[in-house]
Amino acid sequence: MTTVNGVGTNTGTSSNGGTNALSSFSNNFDNFLTLLTKQLQYQDPLSPLDTNQFTQQLVEFTSVEQQIETNQKLDSLLGVQSDNQAMAALSFLNNVIEAQSDQVMLQDGSAQISYDLSSDAETATLVIKDADGQTVRTIPLSDTKTGTHDLTWDGKDQNGNQLDDGVYDISVQAVDDKNVQLAVTTGTRGKVDAVQRIDGEFHLSIGDLDVPLSKVGSVRSPTASGSST
Repeated sequence: MTTVNGVGTNTGTSSNGGTNALSSFSNNFDNFLTLLTKQLQYQDPLSPLDTNQFTQQLVEFTSVEQQIETNQKLDSLLGVQSDNQAMAALSFLNNVIEAQSDQVMLQDGSAQISYDLSSDAETATLVIKDADGQTVRTIPLSDTKTGTHDLTWDGKDQNGNQLDDGVYDISVQAVDDKNVQLAVTTGTRGKVDAVQRIDGEFHLSIGDLDVPLSKVGSVRSPTASGSST
């Protein structure tokens, strides 16, 4: 894992592997030519060697050489792509992102939450749970029309007590006028303070909350906010 306030990319391993493979191939090819020369030099004139066999081997060596060179070029392209992804990830630092997530980061007593309703809901309720899976707050939602809605959780539990900062699980339970459960996608919004690469994929950090770069939907102004609840 590479953490940024500096992002690093590591493409040297693939490149070195291709170089070593080509070097090994060259040594084997030189040995083959030396052996071929010796065999031709000392062959029995009355029973000459089968040139078709040597020709086939030469073709195979050429094919392998071309494949190694192609792999080296692909490694180089992948390295450039990784560098471009790193630069793209770095551009999110200190910016406010909105991303699909079933978790939020409670920071300084508040957390930004979004939810997207697939259709109009008769009722919708936000459920917030702590790291132990215990429900700490349920909030009836007033915005129940189709689409995306934003709100700010004030970080308080059901009894009005201020909860500790940290990562909390969120979900929205919504039903339509026929009491049919609706599909709801939740998200969060926050300022990116770190970038890291995990298993080849870049992730953004909002405090202790980890957000895969692929889940980021938009970048918003740091001054944007929703209703406080």
